[in-house]
Amino acid sequence: MNTEALEYFIKVYEKKSVTSAAKDLFITPQGLSKTIKQLEVDLKAELFYRGSRGMEATECGELLYARAKHICYLMDDIKKEISIMNGRNSSLNVVVTYSTTLAIPLDLLFGFSKIYSNIPMKIKEFPDEYDISKLFQEEEVDVGFVMGHEDIENCEYKLIKSGEVVIIVSKNHPLALKDEISITELESEPLVIKSVETGKEHSLVDKCMEYGFTLDVKYEIGNPITMHKLCEENGLVGVSVDFIEEALTDKNLKTIRLKEKIPQSIYLITRKRVIQSKSVSLFRSYVKEYIKEENGSF
Repeated sequence: MNTEALEYFIKVYEKKSVTSAAKDLFITPQGLSKTIKQLEVDLKAELFYRGSRGMEATECGELLYARAKHICYLMDDIKKEISIMNGRNSSLNVVVTYSTTLAIPLDLLFGFSKIYSNIPMKIKEFPDEYDISKLFQEEEVDVGFVMGHEDIENCEYKLIKSGEVVIIVSKNHPLALKDEISITELESEPLVIKSVETGKEHSLVDKCMEYGFTLDVKYEIGNPITMHKLCEENGLVGVSVDFIEEALTDKNLKTIRLKEKIPQSIYLITRKRVIQSKSVSLFRSYVKEYIKEENGSF
């Protein structure tokens, strides 16, 4: 048994098909079937059976999948740590989300490359609703600026910028007469809210459920510009974040604070490693010094 065989098994498990998995792996179905069969011989257990939805994992297969994912993750870290010990130059892969790029100064994001021009740096931007945890667990991502996501496994967090949920309305809207409202005043209002990760609820929705009522959510929007247009032209009430509104400064809208504070903060997330790469350590120090020079805030 080797990690390649485990990776092949993982692909069959996730695709529920030898043919589809073989296509992704650029090998023949016959070769993949042979690898799976050898795994079953090594483990003395059946790993799959043919179900109504394709290749279904047996109880032993389910156990192997959970362990195989962890083993492959550890092997990836071991290879990187050995590379670091051997003194090889390491690149820096950074992920950001749309909202964080509105709040984080461009010179913070791109200034690192000017100081450390010998360290290759790649920045990828994703929608706020994207499952960022997948990038840290399955792809070559070292650090990221994202909102929340304190629940990502095997990662460390540093608060970069504090924020909170705010309400935005057209200046002609009745709520525009107020600077602060309670969430109970939103019970009958038609809302447009920022999209969140699939399978999760917006923090305001969760808060209102604690108060015993549900919100009338008409739209879930990823792009705040679209939200602004819906508020201006259709009279909807938008649910946004204070630092996003500060960055966009729409003169036709009124930003209203909530009495019940709901945090929406930006964090620097770093993958945990026994031996951290020099590039990641330098980037973390760079961010810390940048914030310090800016008096702890952007």
